[in-house]
Amino acid sequence: MKKDNSSNREFSTVMIVEDDKVLSELLKNYLEKSAYVVHQVYRGDQAARNQIKIQPDVIILDIGLPGKDGYKVCHELRSTYQGPILFLTAHDSEAEHIAAYNVGADDFLVKPTSPQLIAVHLDALVRRSKNKTAKNSRQKITVGEITLTPSEQKCEVNDKSISLSVFEFELLSLLMFNVGKVLTRDDIYKLLLGREYDGAERSVDVRLSRLRDKLISQGVVKTQIKTIWGKGYLLSADEAIEQEVQD
Repeated sequence: MKKDNSSNREFSTVMIVEDDKVLSELLKNYLEKSAYVVHQVYRGDQAARNQIKIQPDVIILDIGLPGKDGYKVCHELRSTYQGPILFLTAHDSEAEHIAAYNVGADDFLVKPTSPQLIAVHLDALVRRSKNKTAKNSRQKITVGEITLTPSEQKCEVNDKSISLSVFEFELLSLLMFNVGKVLTRDDIYKLLLGREYDGAERSVDVRLSRLRDKLISQGVVKTQIKTIWGKGYLLSADEAIEQEVQD
């Protein structure tokens, strides 16, 4: 959250994923008057990458989106985002409500509805999310010797800051939020580059190799980016690695 020093008021960040630009602008104008910093995304296939960059406190998500529908977007977002997601859509059947909650929604509102009611729901979601654990907090995540502070685009190894490119930071963030889980090349391309993996391109492999080398050169020993042949990549941080080094 950001703070307005002149009034000592805290501002929450909201990402609106809505292809109706008139509605998106209407919400933006209202929410900016209600202590929100607003970011707008107009396509479903651009939501996940923008979420990693913006690190919003709350997300408003439509279902009928170009590029990727809201259900797929929500499922994708849950790989890296633990904050609240509010579905705002004209789809109003019970089955659609259930489907939204099944893919990770926290709340559901049907259009048309007033900006005032939307703001009330957002406020409630943000209040509840403040009590999340540090592991799920957008402010900081630590795995092994590595600590990331996404809101400041800051990476530390053993409490010492290191320099990462924007893509390296996004890639490391993705791996750390999914520690112990195999991420396929297709996962990485979709989430960070917004496109399908073509089966041949190796640009992500090269950049991941550089990130791995950079971390090792900075003294990372407990935490490893492992290549899982035929599947993808996995971030591992277990005590066995630390014990092996000590011996």
